[in-house]
Amino acid sequence: MSDAEVTALAAVLVAVIEALAAWDRRKARAAGARAEKRAARRAEESRLSMDLMSANCALALTTAKKLAGLHTNGDVEEAMEAARTAQESYQAFLQRQAADQVSKV
Repeated sequence: MSDAEVTALAAVLVAVIEALAAWDRRKARAAGARAEKRAARRAEESRLSMDLMSANCALALTTAKKLAGLHTNGDVEEAMEAARTAQESYQAFLQRQAADQVSKV
């Protein structure tokens, strides 16, 4: 093999290696973006779940107060509104997730 052939072969080899590396970097970026989106969805779902648990706790405490014969002094309305708001927010989140999944198909 002449020097020109070796040089040409080395240049082709470098080009192939760089093309594979670029493809791998592109795949890694896409995987990172998907992971970030999943993490954002999980964070939002966790926040909404905590809101639901808090509203449920408020309703339970209000019920316990009433059963114990204590005055609720508007606690019922506040707890019901918190539960309604948390439930609506969670339902909206679920609908957005479902719409996103349907639009992917």
